[in-house]
Amino acid sequence: MSPFFIMNRNTLLLIFLCLGIISCSISQKSEDNFTKPDSVQFESPLIVDSIKYKHAANTQPQKEIPLEKNEQDHEKIQIEKIPEVDFVKGIYLTAYKVASSDFENILSVADSAGINTVIFDLKNMNGDIFFRTRQKSPLVGDNLKPIVNIKETVKTLHRMNMKAVSRVVMFHDQFNAQRDSLLRPHVFGGSSWQESEKRKPSWLDSSNTIVQNYLLTLIEEISQNGVDEIQLDYIRFPTQGNINKAIFTFQQTDSLLFASDSTYVFRNKADIIMDFIARAKRICDRYDVKLTADVFAIVAWQRNADIMATGQNMRRMTQNLDFVHPMIYSSHFASDFGYREDIYNEPYFIMYKGTKLTINNTVGDCKVVPYIQSNSWKVNYKKEYMIAQIKAIEDCGASGYILWNASNRYKKTLSWIREYYETE
Repeated sequence: MSPFFIMNRNTLLLIFLCLGIISCSISQKSEDNFTKPDSVQFESPLIVDSIKYKHAANTQPQKEIPLEKNEQDHEKIQIEKIPEVDFVKGIYLTAYKVASSDFENILSVADSAGINTVIFDLKNMNGDIFFRTRQKSPLVGDNLKPIVNIKETVKTLHRMNMKAVSRVVMFHDQFNAQRDSLLRPHVFGGSSWQESEKRKPSWLDSSNTIVQNYLLTLIEEISQNGVDEIQLDYIRFPTQGNINKAIFTFQQTDSLLFASDSTYVFRNKADIIMDFIARAKRICDRYDVKLTADVFAIVAWQRNADIMATGQNMRRMTQNLDFVHPMIYSSHFASDFGYREDIYNEPYFIMYKGTKLTINNTVGDCKVVPYIQSNSWKVNYKKEYMIAQIKAIEDCGASGYILWNASNRYKKTLSWIREYYETE
């Protein structure tokens, strides 16, 4: 072995060791500034990471809390689940819409169009929490806006034979990203990362233990309140801004481990996302709650670059999901995507292609229910546009659809859908 190779190897090990020291320092500061997991007000299986990595970073798994410790909470719910539907016809509502006087009116209109599933926010992109969480954590503060009574909302939906699905945004959290820089990814040297100087910080470190435990605790609390499904959104790593400079906790930890053991196998972003979903699934299973997740539409193509950027490996994710929801909006693709002349206004093509690829890339019993564009952004939004999306979903054998309109303006769309089913 040449002296040149030895010198470079030693230099490499020194760099990895420095990264590891930075990681340990950041981790210690973070733990010193936050409530420990066992300080929450109720025992939670999420505190226990029973998913054992085949990596040295997880050689000391925490002790699992026995299932029966949560059975009493489960018995208190006493809300029967809605039977599974053959074909999901869903609609997304904000927490503010659910808490408004217009809630039952929009449900009535939706019911007339055959809608059988309602997805409603319990945590959004801003980091706002819309139910009264019991956990005491520095991550819960002015972002707590408990305007939704989960149990009453579930009962209202069940009376109308509609499934109650709570949408919970994961790692996009403006409140906590801006409140504490230690929860964000970092750059070389230890300072905190953000998408760009022009944007306020929005993303948490997806591999940060404190962040993960906070989110998993919310998932368990929601599960205890009778919802039929929990839908995870932004269950990925950030993809915009100076992302090449972002260093995540798991990368720092792995660098330190490799410095001491050159045979150590580095993890990737897909490992982190898969493990988090597996932990969430174990929680949901305890309460007979389905677990679903939203994914980037482009992820349906499963190009390696997209998987490595987002951490959304479809085959690995769907091992622990009951449904996966690709967000296939034609307005979100480049106008010439797929060598088309005007992809914005070819809703059938992009919906069929993206949904079919998603179906082909799922495993096990996971079903595919795409979100469909229900607004006029960048498209010629007419009845023909909406119906083309639905027909594409039906033709490719998907298990349903969910309407997405961020402003919850569905009156026109629901009338089109009602007319479509009446004339079938």
